[in-house]
Amino acid sequence: MGLEDAYRLLNEEVMRLVLAEQLFEFVTASPVQQPNGEMKSIGGTNNEAERTLRFPAEARKTGRTNKTLIGARRQTVLKSVLESLRLYLSKYTLQKTIEEINRWAKVGQSCFAQLLEKLKIPKAESPLLDRLFPKEPQPLGIV
Repeated sequence: MGLEDAYRLLNEEVMRLVLAEQLFEFVTASPVQQPNGEMKSIGGTNNEAERTLRFPAEARKTGRTNKTLIGARRQTVLKSVLESLRLYLSKYTLQKTIEEINRWAKVGQSCFAQLLEKLKIPKAESPLLDRLFPKEPQPLGIV
């Protein structure tokens, strides 16, 4: 009991993880293949996730958020698509993003839908976003 026992238990857990080669497993993980075919090593920190979430967090702090469900839904969809394209495209530039979205219009299917088909993942019955941000009826005259 007490501080000495807690220290002993901590040492035992650290040694157990060292012997099982699990102490720093997140650093030694194999690279992961991205949808664009590139192999990406897994970072040893959460810096990338923090950078990705920085803009939405700053927007909340400064009141640059949407005031309606329609606006929040639109922003969520756009942000999700753009961040997903960041992983999908070999070069994430405005030109490549526009080219990819134009390609969707030509073939009638997004790269994400094609990836779901390739991986044989069934399409969801109803989008999760519909449960998070219910669709509001559009006011007359607004498209």
